[in-house]
Amino acid sequence: MKIKLSSKRLRSGKCQVRFQVAEEGTGDSWYGYALAEPKETLKEVVGRIENRFMERKQRLSPYQKMLYNMGSSRTQQDRLMIFRDRK
Repeated sequence: MKIKLSSKRLRSGKCQVRFQVAEEGTGDSWYGYALAEPKETLKEVVGRIENRFMERKQRLSPYQKMLYNMGSSRTQQDRLMIFRDRK
């Protein structure tokens, strides 16, 4: 998985991060936006993006470990929006 990042600082002090993800195995291309806190490191932002893609791959797996996960509902904490790139 290759990730390209660009960012801009908002008036609130937070950063809006635009990212592009290219999955090498499938050839799929994605883009999205993340909202980063002022003290958040680049490594943490990339980690959130990678985690979201790993979760997505696990959900698409035909051999899921469990059908229902009651313990971890998604909240807005990761502050990511992801879209499929239709080039």
